[in-house]
Amino acid sequence: MIKATPRTYSKIATAMGFSPMAKANLAEVHRIAQRCGAHLYVFHIGTWTEQCETTYQNFLSDLSIDPAQVTRVSKAGDPKVMLLELCSEYQIDLLALGALVRENMFKVFTVSIARDVCRKAQVSLLLLTSSKVEGRLCERIVVNGVDHPKTPDTIATAAWLATKLQSKELFVVDELSEKELARPDDDKGVLKGARKRKQMERAQHDRLTAVLGCCDLPNALDIKEQHVFGKPGYTIAHYAKAKRADLLVVNSPDTKLGLLDRIFKHDLEYILADLPTDLLIVHTTKALVNA
Repeated sequence: MIKATPRTYSKIATAMGFSPMAKANLAEVHRIAQRCGAHLYVFHIGTWTEQCETTYQNFLSDLSIDPAQVTRVSKAGDPKVMLLELCSEYQIDLLALGALVRENMFKVFTVSIARDVCRKAQVSLLLLTSSKVEGRLCERIVVNGVDHPKTPDTIATAAWLATKLQSKELFVVDELSEKELARPDDDKGVLKGARKRKQMERAQHDRLTAVLGCCDLPNALDIKEQHVFGKPGYTIAHYAKAKRADLLVVNSPDTKLGLLDRIFKHDLEYILADLPTDLLIVHTTKALVNA
């Protein structure tokens, strides 16, 4: 298996809209940028007024952020279009956006932004659900272990970020489809289904062992492997919530959404519909089989 390549982040951007969470989001993204050794960009979509400048400077002062460490850019237009253009223009590696989980309008906006950014821009996307001015720990990270060409790089990225954020645990979660399991009609069927589950788990364990073997994993990081059966996206989101994970890391989607994708939810839409925690969607540029 080819050596996995982590997606490292040297240019991190955030969008500032002066919402009630704007200061906390700026503080959170600034901390992440410092730990990753990245330069921070602040993008504002709209007209930059004197009030914006005053509020922004107050944020920098309150958070003890050196203005020289931040590049601020303001541009008018459609947020989805302008964010993509700015990410491309400044060659951003990671775009971090604040997420208010329970606001329906934000969910719609987030899904739309996530779709466009992940499919049209060469950038990873971080959605922050619980930013705090004073900071918080990122002790537990859940990362997808699905059988996909992007997965090794995504796991390697999660491990790299775990080192930067001084995380303690990394849960590699493999979502297995229940479609291959026949619905049992009697006790014999139950036993047959149990054997089939174990066979699937053993096969995927061997695959994950090979994947983890091609990743540079820090010795201090406690890595756990978990196989779960259910709907892709929905199941890993539920697992991350149950484990009280501080960050969920998943692959970026492969293709543009079509009509059927809008009617029938797939894995990313399940996660975005009810964010269980902070979400990192890792963009990789590796050539994919059948992409």
